[in-house]
Order: sequence, then C-alpha cells, then structure tokens
Amino acid sequence: MGQITALNGCTSNISVAHRQRFARHFPGLFAYVRAMSNGHATGVDKVVSAFDVALSETHADEDAFVLSLFTNARQLCGVDSAVHGTSEREVLSLTFDTQLTREQVSDLLEMPVGAVVSTLLRGLRRLRSLRLATEAAGDSALQGFAA
Repeated sequence: MGQITALNGCTSNISVAHRQRFARHFPGLFAYVRAMSNGHATGVDKVVSAFDVALSETHADEDAFVLSLFTNARQLCGVDSAVHGTSEREVLSLTFDTQLTREQVSDLLEMPVGAVVSTLLRGLRRLRSLRLATEAAGDSALQGFAA
C-alpha cells in the first residue's frame, strides 16, 4: 500500500497533486464502495487499494484517472456487469454519490449513455415507489395513535 499508506502516515514524498486527487475523490469513491460491498472496514481497504493502483499508473488526463480509479474499485468489490448485469444501485451510486457524469458512467460500465439514463430512471422510479410505500405504511401505523 505504497502511495496512500504513505499519505496516511504523513510521509512527505506524496505529491500535492496526489493529495488533491485523494481529497477530491475519496468521499464519492468511499460511498460507491460502501454501496457495492458490505462493511466499513473492507470499504476503506478497497478504497485505499483502488487509489494505490490508480496513483501508480500514468494517465493522460483527470478523466482517465477517474476511470482507472473506479474500474479498480469495481474489480475490488467483485462487480462484474458481464455476469450480473449493471444494477440500478450501481448507476444511482455512481451518479449521485460520486457525481460522475453520464458519459463517465457510460465509459466505466461500458454501456451506451442512453442505457445509463434508462437504468438511472428505472432506479429513481423504484426509489420513488419504495418511498411512497414506506410513507403509506407509516401513515396507516400512525392512525392508531390518533384516536
């Protein structure tokens, strides 16, 4: 765990650019990893490992770095779209938790932008249905207390 371990240990050989990348992408990546795996401790380990790999590679630009970072995280979480298909949960997390653009999600998941949008809308509809069902159940439970 070279780069990030050194960063956590306050070693000064970590570049300012790497520190900025870590600060910029850690919150979203951690939220994504938590959504795709179980447990806080393993989530932190996976995020640190994903950063270690991505920071050790050369990237043409920031978009290439982000793609590498999230590709590494997906692999560490055992997410395989070819086997299980892309989940609504993953698209929602990538869009809202990490603030990736539809195009970045499309590149990461290797699916057309239209399919990303369709999956996103399906996930939002499902969340809305769950919210409405939860509210209805709560309203009926509270009616007993009103009397």
